[in-house]
Amino acid sequence: MIRLTLSLTLIALITPAITHAQEPKPQPAAAANAPAAESRPADRQAIRDTMASFVKAFQARDAKALANHWTTEGEHATVRGLTVHGRPALETGFTEFFAATPELTAEIQPESLRFLSSAAAIEQGTVTIRKGAAEAATKARYEALLVQEENQWRIASLSESAEEGVLIADLDWLIGEWKSTVGGGAEIHTRYAWDANKKFIDVTFRLQEGDRTLTGRQVIGIDPATGKLHSWTFEANGGVGEADWSPDGHDWILSAAGSLPNGATLEETNILRRVNADTLTWQSTNRLLNGNEIADLAPVKVTRIPAAK
Repeated sequence: MIRLTLSLTLIALITPAITHAQEPKPQPAAAANAPAAESRPADRQAIRDTMASFVKAFQARDAKALANHWTTEGEHATVRGLTVHGRPALETGFTEFFAATPELTAEIQPESLRFLSSAAAIEQGTVTIRKGAAEAATKARYEALLVQEENQWRIASLSESAEEGVLIADLDWLIGEWKSTVGGGAEIHTRYAWDANKKFIDVTFRLQEGDRTLTGRQVIGIDPATGKLHSWTFEANGGVGEADWSPDGHDWILSAAGSLPNGATLEETNILRRVNADTLTWQSTNRLLNGNEIADLAPVKVTRIPAAK
């Protein structure tokens, strides 16, 4: 959270829609060795059918059909921290998402399904997302609350979270010096460097705006209490902040919070996108100042400074 109001990334589109592959049907077995039958087989099959239809709508890039798999007031909470509520908003989000990601595919590995009541069930699993043959696949956890509405199983709530196992080495590409220019002509210089044991990345930054200079330091590493990639930011003017880092393809999603020098609180979702080896973009969205919504920051292009020979 450089300067807490100076975040560098890219507005979050609705995260890749979750698709779902059908679970394999149980094979016949000898009666003497047959396991106990699954409870509510008809409802389990109906849920499989619903999610198979979900997959079909996603592969067809049919935003309206996809949104109709949610309940009327259903919600989708993305790994980027964005929550979309209601079918109309979901349809709009998927329409925009499909237009922006023409090559995206997704596969699901369901891990568990349990019933909460006669008309509610929770499914959990993993989604694998691919944004084209040239990009690495990414994984996320998902949890879907399904309920019966109009005699059909529909999604009432779908939430996503980053897959565990992120390593500090995943940020090795940031090592070096970077520069950018933000609105008003302010120049930002940032340096990323490994510490002696490569357990943390030390970041120093300087913002120059006319005759005003702001400097600060950030440390990025794995928080042993949570196992998550985390950063701690300290600014020379007294501002402090921290953030959880979650991978999403070539993006990193930073769920950030901090305090300004005057005691005001700031929360935001920062999105860092790796464009290529020497270019990234950064933007802050979903911003709250003292709990009140404020405008997103415009995306900023950041370029690598070539190493001295």
